[in-house]
Amino acid sequence: MSQPGDISAKQLLDAWRGGDLAARDQLFTQLYSELRQISAGLIRSERNLSLSTGDLVNEAVIRLMRVDQIEWADKVHFLALAARAMRRVLIDHARKKRSDKRHHQKVTLISRLSDGNADRIEMDVLEKALIRLNVIDEEKAEIVELRYFGGMTLEEIAEIRGVSEATIKRNWRAARAWLLDCLNEARQDEHRID
Repeated sequence: MSQPGDISAKQLLDAWRGGDLAARDQLFTQLYSELRQISAGLIRSERNLSLSTGDLVNEAVIRLMRVDQIEWADKVHFLALAARAMRRVLIDHARKKRSDKRHHQKVTLISRLSDGNADRIEMDVLEKALIRLNVIDEEKAEIVELRYFGGMTLEEIAEIRGVSEATIKRNWRAARAWLLDCLNEARQDEHRID
């Protein structure tokens, strides 16, 4: 809960965009618990991961601090990009593991995209599917990032996006169905290659 005198995330984002590094640091401090929540959600669904929740937050923050050309829209936009940065950290981590011939290990993500069943999905395959979804429908891709990678409930996403929960629920179902089709297509392609 905000205290009187607290500066909103949007104000801090604007100040950071204006070059105020103290505002940037204050923003990360203010949103640290939410960033840790996103990180914990990602870590929880990973196997064979040597990164901690704090490691993932720190690496994502470093990556976000290096980005100069982003027009931060609001807190939701920032958290969505933080979730994306964390996902990319995990993908880079998985690729590094895969390229290490001495410790060759397939890194997968446990997904609950299909109803009630846990699926194992390679991070690279999911990343490619999300990039495609983002091109087709940026809003649905952001909902997936907030819900799946950010660990937010549909109600929380609706609140921070300023739309009804029914709208978010409908878009989440559509995005999930699209992703399942895309991932099934990728699996079929993989079997054709084998």
